Amino acid sequence: MRKVIAAFNMTLDGVCDHTTGVPSEDLHQHYSDMLDNAGIILYGRTTYELMQFWKTILENPSGKNRWTTLQFQ
Repeated sequence: MRKVIAAFNMTLDGVCDHTTGVPSEDLHQHYSDMLDNAGIILYGRTTYELMQFWKTILENPSGKNRWTTLQFQ
């Protein structure tokens, strides 16, 4: 049986806010490795919609879609 891993961007005091800090290189690498080795990734609706932006960038690297056009709702 495979493992199910839940990963949240949360501080020790329980705050979930991706805008409050920048992860260290080690932490970023840890989560990058975890995603690279995942068999499946399950996102909530908001995160899924945010990830669609990066799919567009990969499919259209010409510069027409820039990261500065990303709008958070």
